[in-house]
Amino acid sequence: MPFPNSSDLSQASFILASIPGLEAAHFWVAIPLCSVYIMAVAGNCAVLFIVKTEPSLHVPMYFFLCMLAAIDLALSTSTVPRVLAFYWFNTREISFNACLIQMFFIHTLSAIESTILLAMAVDRYVAICHPLRHAAILTNATTVKIGLAAMARGVLFFLPLPLLLLPLPFCSSRELSHSFCLHQDVMNLACANTTPSVVYGLTAILLVMGLDALLICLSYLLILKSVLRLASWRERLKVFSTCIAHICVVLAFYVPLIGLSVVHRFGKDLAPLVHIIMGNMYILVPAVLNPIIYGVRTKQIQRRILNLIHISNNRTAHAECLHGDLQKAARDKRGFMSSLNFTTPFHPPTFLLAGIPGLEKEQFWIAFPFCIMYTIAVLGNITLLIIIKTEPSLHEPMYLFLAMLAFTDLVLSTSTLPKMLGIFWLGSREIGFLSCLAQLFFIHTFSSVESGVLMAMALDRYFAICYPLRHSSILSMPVVVALGILVLVRGVLLVSPFCFLLHRLSFCQHHVISHSYCEHMAVVKLACGDTRVNVVYGLFVAFVVTGFDIVLIFVSYMMILRVVMRLSSTDTQLKAFSTCASHACVILAFYVPALFTFLTHRFGQSVPPHVHIMVANLYLLVPPMLNPIIYGVRTKQLCEKMVLLFQQKGA
Repeated sequence: MPFPNSSDLSQASFILASIPGLEAAHFWVAIPLCSVYIMAVAGNCAVLFIVKTEPSLHVPMYFFLCMLAAIDLALSTSTVPRVLAFYWFNTREISFNACLIQMFFIHTLSAIESTILLAMAVDRYVAICHPLRHAAILTNATTVKIGLAAMARGVLFFLPLPLLLLPLPFCSSRELSHSFCLHQDVMNLACANTTPSVVYGLTAILLVMGLDALLICLSYLLILKSVLRLASWRERLKVFSTCIAHICVVLAFYVPLIGLSVVHRFGKDLAPLVHIIMGNMYILVPAVLNPIIYGVRTKQIQRRILNLIHISNNRTAHAECLHGDLQKAARDKRGFMSSLNFTTPFHPPTFLLAGIPGLEKEQFWIAFPFCIMYTIAVLGNITLLIIIKTEPSLHEPMYLFLAMLAFTDLVLSTSTLPKMLGIFWLGSREIGFLSCLAQLFFIHTFSSVESGVLMAMALDRYFAICYPLRHSSILSMPVVVALGILVLVRGVLLVSPFCFLLHRLSFCQHHVISHSYCEHMAVVKLACGDTRVNVVYGLFVAFVVTGFDIVLIFVSYMMILRVVMRLSSTDTQLKAFSTCASHACVILAFYVPALFTFLTHRFGQSVPPHVHIMVANLYLLVPPMLNPIIYGVRTKQLCEKMVLLFQQKGA
């Protein structure tokens, strides 16, 4: 639909705002934005699923919470996918009709959310000030009617906004100041009298959000009046604590909303970046925080989540206990073998992972940056694998080694982080004995593989710089594949004995592993037998793998440095050595936390446990997250192919 009163059909669309000064980095900015959106979708879907499947939660408070979750899903989904398409595929144009529809959904859903927050404040008021009448006043039928009234109110008040924009001509700039369509933003582009739109927009905001905020404040004043009449401070705090989650959600919604409104009306001199940040916060902050706040503050939801997790754990534990009883009966039956000094090692059914000792209360919040880092690592490494696989021009040694590194990082991070998040968020600390050995095997095997791949990449850089004419003949495709298989076989052969040596030990002490995952030395410390073989073999593997690889990498770079320093000009030297910058950064990201973890396990008794464990956790997260970013930014060919791939898909 072309703009009315405009003969220029090319203006039948708007241009979404880019991030000033960061246009080239849109692709990378979109990754954390996508991660936050995934968290919002996952959190709100979890709330909807738990409330739907748990009959004890079918009460007004949780019905309102479900409405809030559904609104947050709709509000974030009406904007974020379009923003991601813009950042990843450079599709900046949005049609006039699509812009009006998006604008209608954003403002209508915001109005509905404001009304639901008011209804939740009334629910808290009735529950505290009139507890005996609460069930009679707020029945399930009344709750449904309130939800329908909130929806009708939002539609009636904000449907006129796009209708008032329809007759306006847009003959000036078409570029919006946001990555999505807002009423005030679109209205500022009109070149006719916008007084009716301005007046109605302010009226709607005041009659909906303004009135709701006023009534919420009034509700809490009445609640505070009733709470202060209670006899003891303990009772007052206990009663008022039932409102904490709702107060946090109200602040998460109204603070970005007020900030965005102020920026639009009085912040014309502010940098465009401020407008974009405030707009994204307004859309994403409530959607992400609401399920987190209610998940943390509401015991019923926490119990339901833990019940869902522990159902499978209880079945596994029951089977392991039954197996243990059978083993005990068999040992009793074979009691006569004690005269032959025959002993069977005792293995506990499960170990308990400690998480981060000393930071138990903070673990819930620490899990969020860990989850974001893991999401970035998975998205980044999968993107690398797809691009290298689908682009024939990248089928050369450097990129094949990079694909091996990406696959190794995916396995390494996925073998630990999901369980780690289960500990931090759900308190799921138990891990079966065999599961612990399996996790230990994957961690150490693929750490060894990653070290081997980094060594092979150093050799690739050495041949490319020192023997450029022979590089393709020395590192042919079969040789690259053979090197990949060799480092994998080396890791499996050297790490497999860890599991067998642990399996022969008895674990008769406590079964708490002072770590967030199963690490070889952390498990060895729980054994009550002679562990010298385990310790010596662990040191042997560390020196054979890490020591050997570091020496070869060091020698390779010494040879590279020697050749580079012989070049005539400084510019040529810098250009040659810059081809190694990405690899050098990846080496530091991998070996520094790895060596710190190795040394503190054996010689760092004075290092605080939480420091040691935090570094060990980062050792498994930082390299997988940074490797695709470093190579994506530093490698021109890979960056170009990435941009081309997304532009082709966008076209």
